[in-house]
Amino acid sequence: MTGDAAAGAPYVGRRVRRSEDPTLLVGRGRFVDDVTERRQAHVAFVRSPIASGRITHVDTAAALASPEVVAVFTAEDLAPYCGGWRGLLAWPGMVAGLQTPLAAGVVRHVGEPVVLVAATSRAAAEDAAELVVVDYDELPPVLDPVAALADGSPLVHEELGTNLCFGSPFGSGDVDAAFAAADRVVEVTVQTGRHTAVALEMRGVLASFDRQERTLTVRVSTQAPQMLQTLYARELGLPENSVRVLTEHVGGAFGMKAFVYPDEMAVVTAATLVDRPLKWTQDRYEALQSDTQARDERVTASLALAADGRILGLRSDVVSDAGAWSMYPRGCVTEGVQVATIMPGPYRVPAYAADLRVVYTNKTPLAVYRAVGHPPAILVMELLMDEAARALGLPADEIRRRNLLRPDDLPYTSATGNVYDSGSHLESLEQAVVGLGPDDLAARREEAAGRGCLLGVGYAAFVELSAPGAMFYGAKGAPITAHDQVEVTVQPDGSVTVVLGTPGQGQGLHTTAAQVVADSLGVRLEDVRVLSGDTAVAPHGSGVWASRSAVVSAGAASAAAVEVRRRLLLLAAHMLEADPADLEMTEGQVGVRGIPSTRLPVRDIAQVAYWRTHQLPPQMEVGLGAVGSYSGPPYTFNNGTHVAVVEVERATGLVRVVDYLVVEDCGVLINPGIVDGQIRGGVTQGLGGALLEHVIHDEIGQPQTSTMLDYLVPTTVDVPDIRIEHIETPAPSTSLGTKGVGEAGTAGAPAAIHCAVNDALAHGGAAGVWRQPIRPADVLEALGGAATA
Repeated sequence: MTGDAAAGAPYVGRRVRRSEDPTLLVGRGRFVDDVTERRQAHVAFVRSPIASGRITHVDTAAALASPEVVAVFTAEDLAPYCGGWRGLLAWPGMVAGLQTPLAAGVVRHVGEPVVLVAATSRAAAEDAAELVVVDYDELPPVLDPVAALADGSPLVHEELGTNLCFGSPFGSGDVDAAFAAADRVVEVTVQTGRHTAVALEMRGVLASFDRQERTLTVRVSTQAPQMLQTLYARELGLPENSVRVLTEHVGGAFGMKAFVYPDEMAVVTAATLVDRPLKWTQDRYEALQSDTQARDERVTASLALAADGRILGLRSDVVSDAGAWSMYPRGCVTEGVQVATIMPGPYRVPAYAADLRVVYTNKTPLAVYRAVGHPPAILVMELLMDEAARALGLPADEIRRRNLLRPDDLPYTSATGNVYDSGSHLESLEQAVVGLGPDDLAARREEAAGRGCLLGVGYAAFVELSAPGAMFYGAKGAPITAHDQVEVTVQPDGSVTVVLGTPGQGQGLHTTAAQVVADSLGVRLEDVRVLSGDTAVAPHGSGVWASRSAVVSAGAASAAAVEVRRRLLLLAAHMLEADPADLEMTEGQVGVRGIPSTRLPVRDIAQVAYWRTHQLPPQMEVGLGAVGSYSGPPYTFNNGTHVAVVEVERATGLVRVVDYLVVEDCGVLINPGIVDGQIRGGVTQGLGGALLEHVIHDEIGQPQTSTMLDYLVPTTVDVPDIRIEHIETPAPSTSLGTKGVGEAGTAGAPAAIHCAVNDALAHGGAAGVWRQPIRPADVLEALGGAATA
């Protein structure tokens, strides 16, 4: 690892190269599918071909007759060994069905696993799976969440007696009075399309069970190995110290791999029943049908304004399509709750009333995905701001300027109870306006028009809830501790080993942890080695999700390093016959402050601590390892402003993003290069949601987007050069002044791009479009409406 600062300068804040990259770039990563166990069998699943129906008969005889088949399991076979689980939180009135490894009696979405087949090869398992006969009594599917709430609608879970998973109001203030006093009211109705994570590495699991030792070892591509360790032990009746979960490298996750999946649980359960390891690697067809999905929201919102553009009040009605199941442990309500509660954003909204309904349908389960709930919430609010600007004859930046939080407003409690303790809400807008260079917009519009295009500019000012702490989840009964532990040990030669409780998933967590430990301990960065991904040796960690690593994991790493530093200084004080308060430690050297001749290498101190303890007083603490723990505040909020410039082709309706600027404030930057990578990746995913990505079902619930030919994701030709500028406002509530940032690019991009498209259409005399992804047909319809008006 190398940095761009002089020796002795802090490592935090440097653009240090990622230590993880060389291994991955030369193809030496160890993902689940890279590992082969002796005598392993391969798994294939028989999955439901219908969206809703009763299983009337399962015939596995032909599959079992195949000489290469090791075992075949149905729900009835696994039920005595794994009873199932519920993704149920403590939200008042929330209901959730019992989920089992294989569908028991009823199938509730296309792709739900029904039968597990294990054979000596993947091909043999898939061939045998085709020999299994499953008879269904097909039922009418529930596909529209609004219609699902009507009296007489079929029920996804008959035992629950309703399709309403959860409903609740949110907000505060006198909204009725605000609207009564308004000079202008604007309203939008927005629908965001269902999409999924499309991780580069698809899900997979390799499970083996030692019957003599009664120990279970599971390799799995996950964001939360300790969570799975606990659940495997609980469901299978094993002590947790007999369950080992390994997660070496993870090829992308984005929230999708933070759950317990039935198919994975089926493999693990079956592995305890057969005398050989079982391996299952998902294919893309399965992924697009069974990975959790997101963003399927229907929102109607209205904004009350004074004549000068000040916001007086906000109303919203949110219907969230939960799909068929509430996934353990976060459930299916988080996205809808975030849409409702984040919507006021960085604006002064004195009165707000939201009504949320989360509804079960016969689709793949909806769950958290990068920037959970924020993209729809920010999209709706920014579209309202643009509509308000047009209604009042104000520029888009000016309507925001008049309502954004100012420094003297902070700390600020939003109408939904979110507390913003710091930030640069107005400042990021002003910096973005300067960065855009609005003076030449007229010329750019004219030049685009000459090529048959409309040019539009869109702003998205946002806040993003990140790094939720223990109280955030604990208050709603979620089995998520949200704190992390990190172990730091100085070895006898003075090198440092850091063991993280959380695995990386491609975001450079090992690199940033090393930077924090090097600074907190006072050693050279190249002397720090970071390990993770094995629950047998790693301390407890809640997992990698919700942009928490720079706050919680780094906070725990710093706490451990500070404790080890304290112990080193005590030992050095004895060896130098000095007061510990007079010592300083930098770049792996300890000495008396101001006296260079007293410098003592850390390795010399470590040698005494490990091998020459007879030279130390009997009462002196000699251990040079410590486990640090950190929970952090209930949450932090980063903020920023995105600006998108798009061209809309009149003849085809195609939208092209031609310029993009992000002004981001995520507190103290541990590694600006890694932060920039997170933002660019996030903006790219947000662009996909705005223009391309969409899980589509037909009228009987059959997915129409089951391959990458149908489910479109951004490519390099779709993404412009993304310019990034930083503001650093340290978080007063975190130990390092950091805030989360991993989801900020995704949070703001759909709104900025959508607002830019509507701005382009407005300049062409057309009304806007109100759903995502924005299809060329929608654009052409809007332009056609303008032509006939």
